[in-house]
Amino acid sequence: MTLKNKLFIFFRGKMKGLICVIVLGSISISNAISQNAIPLSIDAFFDKIKAAHPLAQQASVQNDIADAELLKARGKFDPVLSGSLNQKNFADKEYFSLLNSEIKIPIGPGLDIKGGYEINRGAFLGPEDNTPAGGLAFAGISISLGQGLLIDERRAGIRTAEILQKSASARQSELMNDLLFEASIVYWEWYRAYRVNEIYKLSLKNAVERCEAIKFNAAIGERPEIDTVEAKIQIQNIRVGLNQAMMDYRNAGIILSGYIWENENKNSEPDSTYIPQDLNQPESDLDELMSEPNLIKLIGNHPYLEQIRQKINQLDIERKLKQDKLKPVINLQYNPIIEPIGNNFLTNFSFNNYKWGVEFKMPLFLRKERGDIKITKLKIKENELILTGKFQALLNKLQVYINAWQATLEQIEIFEESVRLYEQMYISEKRLFDIGESSLFLVNSREQSYINARIKLAEMVAKNRISYYSIFYFAGKLGV
Repeated sequence: MTLKNKLFIFFRGKMKGLICVIVLGSISISNAISQNAIPLSIDAFFDKIKAAHPLAQQASVQNDIADAELLKARGKFDPVLSGSLNQKNFADKEYFSLLNSEIKIPIGPGLDIKGGYEINRGAFLGPEDNTPAGGLAFAGISISLGQGLLIDERRAGIRTAEILQKSASARQSELMNDLLFEASIVYWEWYRAYRVNEIYKLSLKNAVERCEAIKFNAAIGERPEIDTVEAKIQIQNIRVGLNQAMMDYRNAGIILSGYIWENENKNSEPDSTYIPQDLNQPESDLDELMSEPNLIKLIGNHPYLEQIRQKINQLDIERKLKQDKLKPVINLQYNPIIEPIGNNFLTNFSFNNYKWGVEFKMPLFLRKERGDIKITKLKIKENELILTGKFQALLNKLQVYINAWQATLEQIEIFEESVRLYEQMYISEKRLFDIGESSLFLVNSREQSYINARIKLAEMVAKNRISYYSIFYFAGKLGV
């Protein structure tokens, strides 16, 4: 062998050794970063979402809007103060001056109290506008004896606004339910990616250390040179898996960071501050949900179903209001009139001084009113059918994910045992290899099977946890 070839072999060996050192160093740095990272549980993740996520804030706005709607509806019962002044002057003559003020106070079903004061003067007043020099005061009531006696636009508005409050609360729960369910899927995908990444990092560390040991043994003649090739192939295979796992983990972290917001609606930057919290044992506290009566009760409180119920209640108020339109309009007003004497408004009070009036109106065929009632009843029936169908769909989904959760729990137990068995086979094969009774090919094969089993277990745990949170999602409980 020439000197040139000897130098090439020497430096090639040095470079490979350096590459191994770099790989081991990068793995050690990565492990150090992971050790300094903060474990983030899914409950803590949910708390961060509830605290600052824009959609969480949007959900809370729903209740504020409903409160404002109720305030607006109650405003229709506010006392109303009104007044007017109309004057006409021409050719140095005061044709008329009409001053009228009034306060109207709604106090009950179809009943308003009114009071006011008017004083008119001028050379060309109409007879109906004449008032004494001190003006006239009046007070009285206005009552609806037909339409509006049992329900009117004002009372219907208040009841509707109260229903909207309940609906808004359910809508808020639904929005949070959807948001947290999406976040739970993202979290467990992040968890899976992290676990796979850790599995490959540890496997690469073991493969590199084994490769170095084989190279040393080959150099002193205790191993065939071909074993070093086999060891390097295993490193390359694991590095390919690690590269994909690292990319998946980084991408999962970026998606996860999209759910973590800081104050002032600022999204946090993706970083390695957090790692998933390790799971000691999958959740198994759903035994009380297994009976059908409990499932039916659970589904019955779903916020989406509650919104449909409140929609039906709102339509029922609309139906009552439209049925009230079948009655004739009969409005009666009675206002005693008083001429003030000085500051005393009651000196000349007499029941013989009054204004009164009655208003009557009634469509002859009531086709519009009957059509409105029919449309509202059909809308109620439509929403009742939607409620029934959605209830059954949610119940079926809930049962599907309970079954998936139970099945994956059993599969996790199976895979945990499989992982232990694969580990035993891998360790045993390494021992046989160390004493020269096995080949590196078998060791690598056992190791790959062990890696695949651990990855499959991590995937199964993530799948189980997604099924677990799917149960609470379809029960409508994540946003509660």
